[in-house]
Amino acid sequence: MSFEQDRRSIYERRRNILYLVANYLSSMGLHQTRQALIDETHLTSEFEVCDNIDLDTMYQDFCSYFLLKFGKQPRIVKRTESIGPLPTVPRKLSGARRKPPPPALKPDALTGAGDELQALRITAANLPAHPNDHTEGPTPPGVPYANPKLLVRLQDHFTSEWKDLAEEVCRDLIRKDLRQRWSNIKGLEGPIKVLKESVIAPLEHPELFVGLAQPWRCVLLHGAPGTGKTLLARTLCSETRESVTFFSTTASTLISKWRGESEKLIRILYEVAKFYAPSIIFVDEFDSLASRRDTVREHEASKRFKNEFLSLIDGLESSAANEQTPTDGRDRVFLLASTNLPWELDPAFLRRFERKILVDLPTPDGRKELIEHLLPTVTAWPEQEIQQIVTLSEGWTGDEVRLACKEASMMLLRNKITDRRTISGRVEHEELQFPMLRKAFEQLRPGCVELAQKHRDWNQRYGTQLVE
Repeated sequence: MSFEQDRRSIYERRRNILYLVANYLSSMGLHQTRQALIDETHLTSEFEVCDNIDLDTMYQDFCSYFLLKFGKQPRIVKRTESIGPLPTVPRKLSGARRKPPPPALKPDALTGAGDELQALRITAANLPAHPNDHTEGPTPPGVPYANPKLLVRLQDHFTSEWKDLAEEVCRDLIRKDLRQRWSNIKGLEGPIKVLKESVIAPLEHPELFVGLAQPWRCVLLHGAPGTGKTLLARTLCSETRESVTFFSTTASTLISKWRGESEKLIRILYEVAKFYAPSIIFVDEFDSLASRRDTVREHEASKRFKNEFLSLIDGLESSAANEQTPTDGRDRVFLLASTNLPWELDPAFLRRFERKILVDLPTPDGRKELIEHLLPTVTAWPEQEIQQIVTLSEGWTGDEVRLACKEASMMLLRNKITDRRTISGRVEHEELQFPMLRKAFEQLRPGCVELAQKHRDWNQRYGTQLVE
């Protein structure tokens, strides 16, 4: 190794140790100490510690290696003769000449340093404020609460047996913004009101949800395919991204071929959701996990999984109906599920869903709003033409209306590609016309009319009737 490479290696090792110490101080809640370290060492936000490493993990790995090699545990610290706090570093005299601070880490000084440098990317500049850190004052009104637990590692709170399963469950945790807003959903005011009442209102006004007025813990969305159930969940995830942890889990995550592991996975999912609370667990196609247990083909492993799931939904720890003191709503786990076949669900699961909401086919006014939202140019058309399009879409789901509007846009695009009419080198601007949109709607046929009626009949017997 050349002298330059050896010097670079020493520099990288010392820099990585400083980042590890800063990360450990942050995880321990010593934010003032960590800030003093950053100010003194001039760490920048150019790097961050990798997700799979920290000082605690390195300590455990070293102890395991030492025990395997020497047959005994290593001694890290030893007793001294003095008793009391560690001695402080004496201050320098005012007349003494102070050394200039070391220069900040520069990216060009680390060029070609290897793949290890690419793994270190973030520092604490991206960390949210800790709830016990009062250096920056309380959160101003109107600013969503940032969950400080999202960057706390699970190793300190789960045993080694459950750590791998917990990390597997965390893969379903959605951190990015899905870019959906309530204003983009048309014709679903009832389900939107229930979701806001269940999740957003308890966070904004926790003092109101006391006693029997506890917020809903479990909500089931049912309806024909394409009516917007998953879209509602995506929008809820986007609207609460800064304040709620969102888990979007499926059967592939919770079902395992190993005996007893499926029950562990669903329990760990709830434990992780409680650790990262307030949390939302969204299960799409819920009938694949909660079908009836009294069928002949039901397997014993499937029954054990469903029994564990039921005990977690309505267990002793989750019972909060008798609480008479207001809470801040940041320790709640909210279960949101959607299904196209609610009649296939086990009655025990249906009982635990406090609200069973029908996401029905859009009304004529809802279809009109959706068409005007997807194709803003139609707002300038005569009302008679718009009503003809709304009449053609009778019995359609919201997704079928979207597909028809997309087909009309594709027709306009095909004309531009085929004609190639240009003026001064630019494609001539052509707006969507009524005959083109009518032709697009005439090409499609509704496919969920009978299924939607079956959902209405089931909702009359078992569902929740929304009152305006």
